[in-house]
Amino acid sequence: MANPFEKLIYIIKFMTISSVLLDYANRKSLNDDQIEYLEKALIASIQKVKFTGVRPQIADDIVCDAALIARNSLEISCMASILDILRPIEGQSTRKKRVFNTLCNSRLIITD
Repeated sequence: MANPFEKLIYIIKFMTISSVLLDYANRKSLNDDQIEYLEKALIASIQKVKFTGVRPQIADDIVCDAALIARNSLEISCMASILDILRPIEGQSTRKKRVFNTLCNSRLIITD
């Protein structure tokens, strides 16, 4: 794709969180555009949980397995885990930990 606008239109038309996660589950890799999309989608999902308290969607079992987390986990948790696998963040808390803390603070996960 030649210009950034065409790339953005492609992303908006064809990428969804579920489709990117399923692609990762099938191929065990993502291209740079998909990773960038997941990074932005994760940030937006965290903000949505923080400000609305709406429970995120449950991921397909195949996605949870590929993300190396328990089946019936939330898509937001799968996104975080996959991004931690593909692009670990040095010297900061993991994305999984940030998502877990957000879900706890929003009372979507209850811990003892």
